[in-house]
Amino acid sequence: MPTLPRLAVAVVASATLTVLLAAQPAAAALQPSTQPVLQTAVHRAAPAAARLSPAQARAILIRAARHHNLNPNFVLDNAELGAALLRSYLTQLRDPKLALAAYYQGLTGVRRYGIYPSSRPYVDGIWRLRNRFQATHLGA
Repeated sequence: MPTLPRLAVAVVASATLTVLLAAQPAAAALQPSTQPVLQTAVHRAAPAAARLSPAQARAILIRAARHHNLNPNFVLDNAELGAALLRSYLTQLRDPKLALAAYYQGLTGVRRYGIYPSSRPYVDGIWRLRNRFQATHLGA
């Protein structure tokens, strides 16, 4: 796959997964955090970061489309489908990394063999993008 379409897919997948995980705190809670829980002096957990609004998510996708010289409508139509697929895979597999692998290599392959070695760089790369996006846009 040429670099530009793969990068566009990566950006869209990262953004849609992040939006999905931000909207579904229970799904995000399935993954153990490597960050310590910040606590106030009375030992209460710090408030959660503000969620991305639909308008903010749309603006981010439009900026990404323009940055990569793509029609924003193309990216937004693909983000909608990507979000629906990722939600379906996450519901079935209950693991965000497996959901990403299914998005990339297909659900049947993940169910039969797990994450292919050839898919690992994609999954790990999207996960790193997700973490960067989340830190930048969600303050986590």
